[in-house]
Amino acid sequence: MPIVSCVVACEPEKGFSVEKELLEIPGVEVYGSGLKEKENVHYVIVVLEGETYEDVEAIEKRIKEIDGVLYVGVVEAYFLDEYEKIEKGEIVPSNPFHGLKRSEKLAERFYFGEDEDNGKESDA
Repeated sequence: MPIVSCVVACEPEKGFSVEKELLEIPGVEVYGSGLKEKENVHYVIVVLEGETYEDVEAIEKRIKEIDGVLYVGVVEAYFLDEYEKIEKGEIVPSNPFHGLKRSEKLAERFYFGEDEDNGKESDA
């Protein structure tokens, strides 16, 4: 189960209303909040949990849509359980890292000096 700890930064005057909305979102646990007067920002510490990475992304998107939210900063993320399920073939991610293999090959050729155009793909 993916677990992600985050800091939600809010407009100071909307901090408590944002916190209230966060408490109503399934998969969100609120651990505390406070106003940083010097920065003029209200911070809320949360943990997001979902069955898959896509679930956590959907929760994050929903948080970003709350009126008064400035940004969501990820502090720590745990995806080992989901990774192990992917490795065993129990689940298939809907958005695997497309093009990663090609990028890895280009980087490797460049690293070993085999890439004459310095990492730029040719038009051929």
